[in-house]
Amino acid sequence: MGASVSKRESKDVVCVDCDKKTQKDLPSDKQLSSACDGMPCELLYKAVVDCMDENNGQIAPCVTEWDAFKECHSRHLRQ
Repeated sequence: MGASVSKRESKDVVCVDCDKKTQKDLPSDKQLSSACDGMPCELLYKAVVDCMDENNGQIAPCVTEWDAFKECHSRHLRQ
């Protein structure tokens, strides 16, 4: 009986950022200068927005997109 319970638990998806109380709103394009139209990170930020929209605001599936945007944004903040 214990084995069947553990198998069922291993199939359950654990969402670490599903609680809306702990989520932060996605910044608007106006808040991040490198995300605005015509700026260096505009396309990367659009990829983040699209990914978040496709995943109902969940961050976990969009880590790659966020990391690429954060790297670009950090690079351009230093310039």
